[in-house]
Formats: sequence, C-alpha cells, structure tokens
Amino acid sequence: MKFKDLYAKGLDRKVNPAVSASDLTDETVLTEIVEYVFTEEIIINLYNILTNIKVNQGSHIGIWINGYYGSGKSHFLKYASYCLSQNKERCEMAFIRLIEATEEIMRRTTGISKLEQEGVSVSELKALQKWYVSQADVEMVMFNIGDVHDVNADQKTAFTTIFWNQFNAQRGYNSFNLALAQYLEKALDDNGKFQEFKEYVKSKGYDWQRNISRFAAGRLDLALQMAKEVDPTLSTDVIRTRILNNEVNVSVEAFAAEMKEFIDSRKNRNFRILFFVDEVSQFIGEHRDLLLQLQSLVKRLDEVCESCCWIACTAQQTLEEVVTNVGGNVSNPEDEVGKILGRFEVRASLQGTSPEYITQKRILEKKGDVELMLGNMYDKDKAKLDAQFILPSQYKAYTSKDDFVACYPFVPYQFQLIMKVLDSFVNMNYVDKQVKGNERSLINITFSIAKETANMEVGEFISFDRFFGAMFQGSMQHLGQRALENARQALSHVNDPQKQEFYRRVVYVLFMICNLSDVDKPSFSATIDNIVTLLMTKVDASKAAIKQDVSMVLAFLIDKAVIRKTKTETGSEIYEFYTEEESKVAQLIKNQQVDSNTYSDELKNIFFSHFGNPSNKKTFATRSFNVGISIDGRNYLSNNADVSIDFVTTAGTDSVEQFAFSTNNTSQGTHLIYFLYPQLKDNQELRANFLYYCRVQRFAQEQAISEERQRTKLIFQQRAKELYDKEIKPQFQQILDTCPVISCGAVLSASQMGTAKKAERYEALLNCHMETLYSYAQLVANGETPRNGADLSAKILRPVDPALPNMPLSTPEKKIKDWLDRSPHDVTVTDAVRQFSKVPYGWSDYATIYYLNELVRRHLYAFNYNNNPNVSREDTARNIVRDASKFSVEKAKAISQEVLNDFIDAWKHIFNVMSVKGSNDSTELFRNCKETDDSMLNTLLKRYRILSRELSGCPFAHTIDEAVGLMESWLTERDHLKFFQTIIDARDEACRLFDRCKSINSFHNDQFANYGKIRKFIDDNRDNFAFLSEEQQQTAKAIRGILTDEGPWDKMPSYMKMMRTLNGLLGERKTQLIEKIKVNFDKAFDELEQYAKEVGVSRDKFAKRDITISLKTSTSNFYALQANADTRDFLEEEMRKINRAIPVPPPSMPGGNAGSNTSASGGNQPKPRMRKIVHLNTHTTKPMRSETDVDIYLAGLKAELMQYINENNDIIIG
Repeated sequence: MKFKDLYAKGLDRKVNPAVSASDLTDETVLTEIVEYVFTEEIIINLYNILTNIKVNQGSHIGIWINGYYGSGKSHFLKYASYCLSQNKERCEMAFIRLIEATEEIMRRTTGISKLEQEGVSVSELKALQKWYVSQADVEMVMFNIGDVHDVNADQKTAFTTIFWNQFNAQRGYNSFNLALAQYLEKALDDNGKFQEFKEYVKSKGYDWQRNISRFAAGRLDLALQMAKEVDPTLSTDVIRTRILNNEVNVSVEAFAAEMKEFIDSRKNRNFRILFFVDEVSQFIGEHRDLLLQLQSLVKRLDEVCESCCWIACTAQQTLEEVVTNVGGNVSNPEDEVGKILGRFEVRASLQGTSPEYITQKRILEKKGDVELMLGNMYDKDKAKLDAQFILPSQYKAYTSKDDFVACYPFVPYQFQLIMKVLDSFVNMNYVDKQVKGNERSLINITFSIAKETANMEVGEFISFDRFFGAMFQGSMQHLGQRALENARQALSHVNDPQKQEFYRRVVYVLFMICNLSDVDKPSFSATIDNIVTLLMTKVDASKAAIKQDVSMVLAFLIDKAVIRKTKTETGSEIYEFYTEEESKVAQLIKNQQVDSNTYSDELKNIFFSHFGNPSNKKTFATRSFNVGISIDGRNYLSNNADVSIDFVTTAGTDSVEQFAFSTNNTSQGTHLIYFLYPQLKDNQELRANFLYYCRVQRFAQEQAISEERQRTKLIFQQRAKELYDKEIKPQFQQILDTCPVISCGAVLSASQMGTAKKAERYEALLNCHMETLYSYAQLVANGETPRNGADLSAKILRPVDPALPNMPLSTPEKKIKDWLDRSPHDVTVTDAVRQFSKVPYGWSDYATIYYLNELVRRHLYAFNYNNNPNVSREDTARNIVRDASKFSVEKAKAISQEVLNDFIDAWKHIFNVMSVKGSNDSTELFRNCKETDDSMLNTLLKRYRILSRELSGCPFAHTIDEAVGLMESWLTERDHLKFFQTIIDARDEACRLFDRCKSINSFHNDQFANYGKIRKFIDDNRDNFAFLSEEQQQTAKAIRGILTDEGPWDKMPSYMKMMRTLNGLLGERKTQLIEKIKVNFDKAFDELEQYAKEVGVSRDKFAKRDITISLKTSTSNFYALQANADTRDFLEEEMRKINRAIPVPPPSMPGGNAGSNTSASGGNQPKPRMRKIVHLNTHTTKPMRSETDVDIYLAGLKAELMQYINENNDIIIG
C-alpha cells in the first residue's frame, strides 16, 4: 500500500491554507465549508456570535475575534459569513456542517462536554439555522482596515471615514470620495435613478465603476451633466459646489444617522448589517486616539441602530492587550480607553486551536479500513516505535494508538518542531514573514510533503528533512539562502550521488534545528542522537549504523567549515551552523600557524591559573629562593632561578622512569619535573581543541578588514573562550593534578606526592623538592637565626658574654669556620654569603652573616670595612648587608688597658658621672659610650639639640650650638682607639664649655617664659613707642637692650619692671586716640541722621553708628588709630548713599479735572534738595600780588560753587 492510499481525502484536490475573502466561487465555498475543521473552541465562538447577532444578549454590538497570525481567523470569519449569508443555500450548508461537527464532538465526549457547559446544544443551533435561513436578512461589509486606509486622510476621523467609505462601496457607491457618494450617487439612488445613471454613462462609452476616479478628479462637470440628463430634478450647481468644497460632515453622529436611515429603509426587524474588519489591532498599534475613535463609533451605532448594526473586529491581540499597548488601564472601569472593553462584550479567541489537530483533520484523516490496519501496525511495533522515535521529553512521539493512526506517516513531534523552526526562521529573516509556525503554514507544508511522498510504501516513515522541501526552500529569503550556501558548496565536493543525497538530508536537518531560537535550543539541541532520530524512515533501521554515517557527515562538514561542535555544561556535544562570514573566518583560523612560543604561553596561562599564579619566590627554611618555570623549554618567572620547575608535554618516551634516568648528569637533574606527556599523548581531542584555541588567539591579533569581520572575530574569540573554559582548561587541570612528578632525577612515589590538588599540590611537591635539593637548609632554621635586617642588626649589637669565647661552636659556625680555614686567601662577606646560598645549604644572607659574626664575637675573626680594621658593631650592623663586598674577614686584634683607663677617667669628668657602663672589652666600651641611645653622649646631645632649636634667635644660643657641634664631631669618629684618644685630649676644654651650657639650660627652665614675653612686648609696640614723650622713650630704648644681651638671667627683674611701666603709658595714649575717634564719628553720624530725616531717607540706607565706631577703634596700632579719627572721607561716602536713596516724586497726571486742588490731590511734589560735599580746587600756580588777583581767584571759586548750587544742591565744602 502506498501513502496516497491512506488518506480519506485525495491529494489531488486543492487545499487553501490561506483564505481569500473575495474568492466566493462555488468550488471554493464548497471546499471551505466541507473541509472546515471544527473544534469545541470554534463551535462555542460561532454559537456566541450567531446568537448575539440574532438576539443581543448584552448591551453593546461589538465582537472581538483574536488569534495569532495564521491561526485561522480569516477562515473562521469567512465561515461565520457563510452562516450569515444572504445566499440561503450556502447558509444552510454551513449550518449543516456546524451541527454535524457539534454532534460528532458530543458523541466522542464522555460526561458533560465543554460545549454543553457553555450552553451549546444541537437544538439551539437548529433554531439559529431556521432563523438565519428563513427569516434573517443579513448584509455584510468585509474589509482589511490596513488595506483600505487612506494615509493622506484626516487621522482624527480615520475610523468613521473608513467605515463610511466601505459602507458606500457595499451600496455600489465609490469608496474614496465621500462628497461624491453623498451628494451625487446617493441622491440618484434615493430617487431610484442610480442604476439608470450607470447604464446611461455606459451608453456614452464610459464605465462608472471603473472610471469614477477620473470623473471625480477632472470630469466632474461631465458626470453632473449626464446625471442631470437622467434626473432633471437634481440641483447640479449645488452638488458641484458641495463636492468641490468637500462639504461632508465626517462625524460619528452623521455616520450613525446614515446607518439608521439605511436600516429603517429595509423595514425588516430581522435585518442586520455587519462590519467585519480584519487586522484591527495592527492598525491601532499604540495610537490611543484611534482606539478612542473605535470606541465612540461602536457606542453611537449601538445607541442609534438598536442592535441591528454590528462591528466584528479581528486582531492578533486580545482587546485587553490592545488597551494596554495604548496606555490604558484594563482594571479601572473609569479609564477613558478601558471603557472599550465593555463595548465588545462578544469575544471569540482562536488562541487555543491546535494547528496540529487542524492539519490532521484536513490532510491526514484516514480511511476507515486504514485506521484498523494502522492500529494493528502500532500494536505490533509499539516497542520499536518507543525506542526509535525518542527525542527530548518536550517532543513526544506516538502517545497512543489513536495518536499513531492520526499522524502516520508523520511523527507528532515533527509538527511541533517545524512550527518552532518556521517561527525562528521568520524572526531571522530567513523566510517570508507569511511562512510562520501557524495553522496556515503547517497545513501548506504538510500537504506538500504528503503529495511528494504519495508513492512511498506503508511501513516507512517521513523523516524530518522532508520538511525542508521545495515549499520551504521556495520561501527562503536572500539571507537564508546565503546561510545555506556554504553547506551547498561543501556538498558539491561529494561525488557519489547516493552519498551526496544522504549528506544533503543531514545538512537539511542540521540547518533547521541549528537555527532554532535561543528559547527553544535548550529543549532541543542539535546533538547527533537527535539528528539520527529525525532522519529515521524505518522502524527496524539500525540506529548505530545511521549514527556512524551521520558522524562521518558531521566530521566532513566541520572540516569544510560549515558547522562547529561544542559541548554543553552537561557534557553533550551539539553542532551549530556557521554563517557565511563565520565560515570564511573558520578557514582563516584553520590556516593559522602556531609557533612553540604561542603554544607554551597559552599553556602557561592554564598552569599558572590552576596553581594559583605561582610566585617567582619560594621561602624555605631561612631564605627566599628565585623560582623559575619552564614549559617545553620556554622560561617564565625567573631567568636566574635557584629552583627550576619543568612542565614537559612532549618527550622521546612516555615512560616516566626512562625520562627521569635521562636527566641524570644534565642540568635537569636538579629540577622538579611535571611529566604531562603520557596523558596528553592519549587525549587527541584535547590536543586538537588546544591547537584550535591557539590558532584563534593568533587570528585575533590580525587586523579586521571590515566591521562584519571584526564582529565575527569577536564571536570566534567568545566561542574559543567557552571551549577553553569548559573543555581545555579543566582537562589540563586534571592532568596537572594526576601526572607523575620527578624530583632531582627520582620519580616521586604516591606517598610522597600525597592527594592534594591545585595550588596545594604544587606547594606540597615544591616543599618536598626543596628538602631534597637543600638538605642543609634546616641547620639554620631555628629561633636564633635572624629573619630580617633589623633582627640581624639587633643580634650584632648584643653585649658580648664574657664566657662566649669558651663555649663550643654550633654546627653552622663549624661549617663556616671550616670553609674559612680552607680558603687560600682573605674572603669577603659576599664570598661567604654566596657560598652558603648554594646547594646543599640554601642559607639566607642574614643567616650566613649572623653565624659569621658569631665567630667575630668570639674574637676568632674580625671584620675590615673599606680597609678600616677597626669596625664598630654599629657600622657592622648598619652596613654589612648592604656593603657585604666591602667587608673582609681576618683575624681579631685588641686595644691596651692603659688607654681604656684614661678614657674612662676623662669621660667621668666631662659628663660629671660616677661610673661608666661597660667592661674592659674595647668594643663593648666603645658601644656603650658612643653607640647606644641611652649613653651620656647621645642623651646630652639630644637634649642640647632640642634646646638649640628653642633658643633660636637668642644672643646666647651660640654657646649651646658650640657644644652640639663638639659632641657631633665625637660621634663621627669610628675608630675605637681614635675615639678614646679624642675624649682624653678634650677633657678640660669640654668641661668649661659644658659648665656654661648648664647656666643657659637653667635660665631656659626657670625664666625663659618671661624672657619671651618681654621680646614679644617690644615687637608688638615697635611703632607705638613713637607716641611716648622723649623721657619715656629713653625707657623704651633701655628695654630693647635685652635683644642683644648674652647673659640676661641676672637682669630679668629690671627688664620686667620696665615692661610694666611702658605698658601703662601706652594704654593711656591709646585711650586718648580712641576717645577722639568716638567724638568725631558721633558728630558725623548726628549730621548724617539729621540730613537723612530731612530728605526722607530711612535709617537703614547708610552705615550703623556702633558697628562703624567699633571697627575704627579695634586696631592696636596707634598710627592707624590716629588716621581713623579723620571722618571726612567717611562722611562724604555715606552722604552719597543717602542721596542715592532719596525717593523720586511721581509725575503729575495730564488732563486733571477742572477746578481740582493740585496739592490736595497729590500733584507734582518738589524734589528734596540734595546735600553734596564738594572739594574746591584752591591750589593756584600763579602768585597773587594785588587785590585784583585776589578778586580773580575768588571769582573762580564762586563760579565753581555756583555750578553745584545751580544743580539744586546744598553745598558743604570738604
């Protein structure tokens, strides 16, 4: 049996997935009625619409039909129109199919059906059938609002204009010029002359319907002339004017009146007119005003036409969604826009209609005997079906025998999957937007595949690649074609036709599922198992064999840069299609050459990250070692390493024992080696992935030739990073944690390596290696050994225990002494440090110097610094680390006891002490007297330095400075013997100097505060002394003597008495100056306040008396107080402020009442005279010799004064 014999409906018939409202041929109508697939949802929606149109069960006349694109809204609308049709034969046929479908669904349903719950019954439907067939007179106006909308029309009346034009078209009028329709066509129609007019026009060689736009645009007079000839009663002049002026009241009220007139003219209470308006939600969009227009139109038509006029709107969105889109509130009944929800009480939603169910019913419905045969097939092969057709849980195969019978030879999940593929392709602009995952597209593509496979034998199955057939490919856009072009070119390289066909099938499946949306990909990945399942055509085929063949195809496509393979977080391998640009980039990456340095650098990033970014320093025992890491011969961290760590990924042998043996007697013999080669050698995928990653990194460094190339480069970088993070890095880290390790030529055992991972493993192995490499390092790793410079200095500066020379040497001291004794010549500290930092010691510099210094403290050896054999412990502590090369090691020497005794005697006299801390050891004595912070020398020097700063500027400070300089010179002496001799020689002179310093120090402690007060008093009154009498100024001169007195301590009482006397005299003089200021300014303010009062200026317009006097008397400088007593400038400035504040009288009003009293009514007021201080030019360069000269001079002054007086000012001469 062939597939074509399965189907109840022939494959040679015409299937119309997309309904055309204008196609009303008998064949089309019959097909659309007979093949219409009913669901409970569709029946309920039809019942509600038909019932409400007959008898309005609500309060409004709006019907809202919503469903996604391709969900069958147009087909539903057209079927509803058949039920409402004035063609009673079609109306009856539509109702018969509706009733049959209802009966069938009720038979199949056990218990109470959803139809019955919604009030649908066969009897009710038959009652509706009788009314619509026998009684109803229904006229329908159907249009797609987006198609008929005139974008140039007034948008404020868009809905009204469209409805009116389409209503006119329904009546046979034109649908674009309302004025022409209303004033000419309707006038003729009202007079019963319209049909006669059209025939008359035709007799004149014109077609009114076809040529109406030409008549309206340029031949209006001809049209009116012919109308007048047909109907002489027409007032064509008035009609012409109204048409040309477009005198049409386009309003909801006018249109509702027109509809009312039309309905009343039918004189039939069973008459209904319906406006079926398609795609309303798309037309409204986010335009709030359009939705409000629709609301007003529905409301007014309901009020005027009394349920005889209905508006049914189809939309892809629910009415609530439309309201929300325009900013309305669906939950607020008072919302202006939200009120439209109440206008459309009849709702029909097609969202829940299953496209798969519709497709099965229209295309795949089986013959009765075929259903039995397929049922037996299912029972026989159920286990195989469950095993072969298995996909992710969301995609079901056959869930039951009925499911198998309904879908065969298709598999149910194919319908679900192809709809998601189509939706994704539309969103990606790979196919036409009409090709969407909906009922229309599914019917179309399923019917196309059914015809293509008509001659296949029953027992086979349709594979998913069939869905990418001619119909699908024919709808591909340029972008989609380009995306597939790389695969097509790759397929052209397959010469075997049979092999090429299989490769093509794999490519088609891959192309579809690889381009699923990001939302759908997680639930259906392009894995090899899913691909194999989608390719299945026989229930007993070997999946393993198909999988092997598919693997070859996938490898071929990867090699040709058509697809790529990635891994998910769960470890599944999935495949993705490259775009055209990605394919080019993939080829460029494939051709990249990766050198060993790049390879090593990328490995370094992985290794270092895994081991916590190893430091180039390693502290072990007492020392910090330089650590160097080598990866396949490329060095990192340090080029001068004390400890070398090698990571080996390539070798001549994969035996760790053989490789370890080969390192003996080579530089690697002392290295720590991670031997990665054996595990890496066996992991071909890891090596390939890592090479690919390195190639991407190299390619990323190249300059992009375009913005698209740059974007693609970033995509590949991101993908390579994902591969790196998910695959490459984890696998290398696993190897690093498990690979064998070699230390100093020996393979470490499992117990030596332990179980630590990551950074802990690295640290544990490095510590193990260090213990082997530096076996003597722990000899100095004790609490006695200094760890830093400060600790070493403190150790060097310790007092020497008298018993130390007799104590036995420690092991580190013995090691150093043995080395010194073997040395053929003198050595430096640097030599010792270098020797004991090497293998096997590994001592720190501090440790080596410390134990070397211990030999010096035992008087076995001595240091020579810069050819100076007498090196103090302080110099040693301060410089031995920094200048180790300048310290040589030689035998110890001593100073005589006689010199030490003389030094101690001199020290006691100079510093007036009874004893000297120390011993007969010259080094100890030198340190206690000179180097320690608490020595008498350092203590006194510190005190006198502070005293010197505090006495700065005093005439006796030089004595302290001299003592400071002397002690500082003693401290510069480093030679022990010279230091001792210097103190001995300076004994008497130093005693005298220090005695003078003691007097100064006592003065500082007891009287220096008063001394400072006197100096400050002199400085503060330096200018004020000039205001004293001549006798008083002698006292001022005497007190100034303290500024140069080198021994003022005995004269301080006299100086204090003079300061008190002068302070009283200056206070009296200051009081006199302040009193003068107050008198002068009080007089000035009295004058200013009097003047302000006279000219009507408020007191706040010029300076405040108290504040001004306070500011003028606040200074302590007598010269300033003397100057502040002059009020002339102040008086002049404040008078200017008053003048500026004098109010200006308002101007008089012209044309006052006769006989009015000007002064009484507030007429012109005289402006107050301003007072002005003027400064006359009294200076003359010409000498006056006579009375005439005087007169001339005075005449000049008079003229200058009159100039100010003529300006209406009161003059004060300043």
